[in-house]
Parts: sequence; C-alpha cells; structure tokens
Amino acid sequence: MVDRAPEGRLEVAGGVLRYMHDCNWKMFVENLNDTMHPMVAHESSAGTARKLWAKEPADKPKPMVIEQFVPFVSGYDFFDQMGVKIYENGHSYTGVNFSIHSAYSAVGDYEKAMAASYGEERAARILGEVRHNTVYYPTLTIKGAIQAIRIARPIAADKTMIESWTFRLVGAPDSLLQRTLMYSRLINAPTSVVGHDDLHCYRAIQEGLAAQGNEWVSLHRRFSPEEVGHLAGNYDGHSEISMRSQFQTWRRFMLASMAGESAAVVGEGA
Repeated sequence: MVDRAPEGRLEVAGGVLRYMHDCNWKMFVENLNDTMHPMVAHESSAGTARKLWAKEPADKPKPMVIEQFVPFVSGYDFFDQMGVKIYENGHSYTGVNFSIHSAYSAVGDYEKAMAASYGEERAARILGEVRHNTVYYPTLTIKGAIQAIRIARPIAADKTMIESWTFRLVGAPDSLLQRTLMYSRLINAPTSVVGHDDLHCYRAIQEGLAAQGNEWVSLHRRFSPEEVGHLAGNYDGHSEISMRSQFQTWRRFMLASMAGESAAVVGEGA
C-alpha cells in the first residue's frame, strides 16, 4: 500500500466505517477468500448493475460505480483462475493472477507520478499487483489495490464489528481517493449494497450452526492429501484451502492456550 503512493506515504482519510454483523468473526474472514459465493450471493446487487449497464453502448465509458460493481459477478471461471496464495499461520490472498480490481480505468496523471518516483519498470510492477483480499490471520484484512484496511473485532460468539479504514495515497490525484471511498461505501459501509448480501449469508449460517441436523461443516472443496502439513503455495481460486488453513491455525492457537491454562493450574496446585 505504501509503495502505491508516489511519495511513499499514506494518510488515513474519511474516518472509519463501523458495521455490526450478527455472526461469528470467522465467517467474515472465511468469506474474504471464498470465490464460489460472489456470482450467487451478489446477483441481486452487482448482477442488477450489470443488467442495467448492458443496455448502454459498448463504447460508453464506465462510471466508477459500474467498474467496481460488475466484476463481483464475473463468473466461476474468472474466480477460479484468479487463484489463491496460502502462507503458513492462516494468512492468504486471492488475486494471484488477476482480480476484480484489474480492469479499472487508467489514471494517467497517477501513473506518470508513479513512474517519476519509482522508474517505469518498478512502477509497472507495483501497479501490476492487484490482489483481491489479503488476510493477515486472524482479524486484519487489506485491500491494497484500493487502499483500504478492514479489521474484524469479535464482540461475542454471534456478533462482530467490522471496521473499515481508507487511505489517501500521498502524491496521487484525488480520483484515487474518490475510488477508495466509493468502494468502501458500496461494499463496507452499513449503507452498502454488496455488503448486505454477505451479511444475509452470515446470519443464515449463524442460525444454521445452531441446528442439530449435521455435526460437521464441510470445507473439503478441492482437498488433496498432499496439502496436509504443506499448505503454503498457489492454488486454484475455488479451493477451500484458505479456510482449512485458518481452522488448522485456530486449532493450534486454542490447543496452545489450553496447554498454558493447564500448566498454570498445575502450578497453582503445587
């Protein structure tokens, strides 16, 4: 994110958006790198925008809101080929090859400023990095391509506060900040459109987990025995390996905590 600023500095801009979710915090973090839900969950919002824009002439410049909205319903092949990269300890990101941010309109003045600051080759490399969501597990998530950070703050087992922070790229045209704020309002705000699609799913999942019909939640999509003990690497976007990695890490955290508590109890007893 810092590299994307021509002057190598960021400024917090526009305050913070806080959005209460009636679900466990893990659902939000799992969703970030899930690529099977967008074209279904967001059909009523982004899908409607796509249908409306389809009536316009093919050569008509897309408004910023359409550029940001429509890629959410890009199709299964798009999201699968986008790819997911897995690191140890539950960290991951989607957008190994491209992402929903890849086709945004060029901003000539910004690209010139970047080339002047970093040289054309490095500037192209920086701007070519357009990840979808980066998860620093457990609760920090970054949208580098639009300069935003979201933090999941657990309140209770069924309640989570999502904080969204937007940043100004120092030395960049105001249109970059406008793009960031537009995206945050569309996706992350309590008054958002796309975000409400996800929240509806989270609420339904939370209610479903309270039922007794099935003891397990399946996260085995594209599982391979070869990944056991060797999670780090690049995978197809539709793999649920990012969720498996998160839960393995969570299990390790919990077992370590339990071991520490047991040791403390033994110490007190002695």
